[in-house]
Amino acid sequence: MKKIVMTLLALILLPTLVLAAELKGTVAKVDKAKNQLVLKTEQGEQTLEITKSTKGVEHAKPGSKVTVKINDKDGTAKVDEIVAGG
Repeated sequence: MKKIVMTLLALILLPTLVLAAELKGTVAKVDKAKNQLVLKTEQGEQTLEITKSTKGVEHAKPGSKVTVKINDKDGTAKVDEIVAGG
């Protein structure tokens, strides 16, 4: 019974772990008209979608080092939160 409960718990939590991520880098560009944030990371430039519900947008200034918390629930990397200091 314990194995069944643990398996069900893992199946419930696994999608949440896969869908949430953090990126650290330097803000290259913020385009509020297009709702986009361009972040320079070790892997190269990443273009991410910001929304009205994104927290910490005031930290997104070109040249700022930030940690960006994103989710990919619908196949598009959307920013949940921008934290100063990367």
